[in-house]
Amino acid sequence: MKFFYGFLLLIAFGLSGFSLHTVNQSPNGLRPVSDSLPKGWTEIKFDSLDMVNRMVYADTANFMHQKLYPCARCMLRPEVADALIQAGKLAKKQDLKLVIFDCYRPYALQLKMYEIVSNPKYVAKPGIGSNHNRGAAVDLSLIDKEGNLLDMGSNFDDFSEVSHYAHKGLKQNAAKNRKLLRDIMQQSGFTPYENEWWHFDYKKKDYDISVYIWDCEEPAQH
Repeated sequence: MKFFYGFLLLIAFGLSGFSLHTVNQSPNGLRPVSDSLPKGWTEIKFDSLDMVNRMVYADTANFMHQKLYPCARCMLRPEVADALIQAGKLAKKQDLKLVIFDCYRPYALQLKMYEIVSNPKYVAKPGIGSNHNRGAAVDLSLIDKEGNLLDMGSNFDDFSEVSHYAHKGLKQNAAKNRKLLRDIMQQSGFTPYENEWWHFDYKKKDYDISVYIWDCEEPAQH
């Protein structure tokens, strides 16, 4: 597995126009990851922010059936993270929590995704990149106080028309839940994406694409 991530890093560092820096201190329940994280990035601390960690690409339960991320960590630009915190507060007022499926996505992994789903409606083309590659997008849903995902009419990463926000065949409750999620995110400074009910871009979009792939703590040896 280490070889796989090392290979991705070789791909990433072979790309021109991308730079790595050190991380700054950040408030509001966010913490710097390490000195190797690019400058101007922070990590979401799920527990302290009362958000649910369902980072799907850190497991095999995703459309690729592969573990892509070394571990389930959510990195975002600081102002994007602040906006997500605001969204979490709005959700909490309605006895709901945010469920986070994806945050920053290294560019090398974007290339791998596009090899499998080469449809720009659902996976951004290489070269252009996604706002996920810039730390300026988040994939998420809502969960109730009993721990149940709200019905959104389709599963996350269902790359079909039923996942389009305004799909005509939705049941009333699913359409209502999609609108609730969209309202929360728009009030917090995010822009929705019509082809994926779960995807939201931060209003500011002039961030650089990043190639950083984060480290994880090694399990204790026994």
